[in-house]
Amino acid sequence: MTAPSTGGPPADAVRALGTVLGLLVAGLAVSIGFGAVFTVPLVLSGATLDSPLTFLAFAAVGQLAFLVVGYAYLRRHGGVPIRWPTRGEVRYMGVGLVVTLAAAVGLSALFAALGVAPEGSVFEDPITQDPRVALGLAALSLVLVAPAEELLFRGAIQGRLRRSFGPVASVALSSLVFGSIHLLNFTGSLVGAFAGVAVVTVGGLVFGTLYEWTRNLLVPIVVHGSYNAVLLTIAFLTL
Repeated sequence: MTAPSTGGPPADAVRALGTVLGLLVAGLAVSIGFGAVFTVPLVLSGATLDSPLTFLAFAAVGQLAFLVVGYAYLRRHGGVPIRWPTRGEVRYMGVGLVVTLAAAVGLSALFAALGVAPEGSVFEDPITQDPRVALGLAALSLVLVAPAEELLFRGAIQGRLRRSFGPVASVALSSLVFGSIHLLNFTGSLVGAFAGVAVVTVGGLVFGTLYEWTRNLLVPIVVHGSYNAVLLTIAFLTL
């Protein structure tokens, strides 16, 4: 005799969401730990904590934490597909970059017209004080930020969600998680911050879709890194 349904969510779906939450908590915890390890020697040495180089170092430390957590999870759960891209995948990269940039520009213009655009970001002041920070962040995006975030959010989180919810829902859910983790990047009103998160989430949808289409993590890594680098280079040139 079959037991009656309790109407609750399937156990595997609950486990998948629990895994996602655990990965986020682990990423933030490791980031705080790495930050503390990095900060203490600077404080003891009397070094300034608000220099451009220190800002870039802190940014790298936080992304390194995501890289470690994503790698540790995937090493235990079968790894992630990553290989040299085919010609078709290179075309996907080009189209994906154009779509992501167009979506970001279009949404930013829309939010500005509606009066709900983000008022600023945590990167604005350091870049304004020293425009070279933008170039440093661009380089960091290519070599660390994009690989770390794609490994965690697409490789680990989207991969786990796919097994329980399928490809479409996994792209949507992982993109929402990806966008929400950037909430604290924006300053000013909460409405403006959510507008900024929306732009990041749409970028996540593009990266996640590319990953599902190609099953090659290098594709969203290149598009993500190039997208950040283009925006940061424009910021440098316009200051």
